[in-house]
Amino acid sequence: MRDERFESLRLELLRSGVTPVYVERTILELEEHYTDLETAALASGLDADEAALVARTTLGDERAIAAAILTHPELLSFSTRHPRVAHCLQSAAAIGALPAMPLMFYIEHRPQLARWAAAIGAAATLMASVMSTLNWLIVIPL
Repeated sequence: MRDERFESLRLELLRSGVTPVYVERTILELEEHYTDLETAALASGLDADEAALVARTTLGDERAIAAAILTHPELLSFSTRHPRVAHCLQSAAAIGALPAMPLMFYIEHRPQLARWAAAIGAAATLMASVMSTLNWLIVIPL
């Protein structure tokens, strides 16, 4: 089960554009440091609540940690560092995938498309029979 102590820091870093690999590594290191600090405080004779408070205080504020991480642009994702280039690449990839879009749409919406095709087929059959009947009624014998 994932430790929830640094979840707000994790979310803040991800929203700020830090690469997920670095976020996970940072959170893992912080959890290890927190555990070490808490163990040292427990070994010095503090109870569990005081040890947790000492460990949290020693690590520092999560906003300060996030600000320190965000000062390193090399930790940011490519699309955060170069948004225009990423947008152009994304657009080019979308244009390259354009011919496959109908197939992807069909695969994703099979039940709806089957109902649509059945409804169109029924409507076409009904209209063909109405048109045939009208044509038969309208034809004037010569």
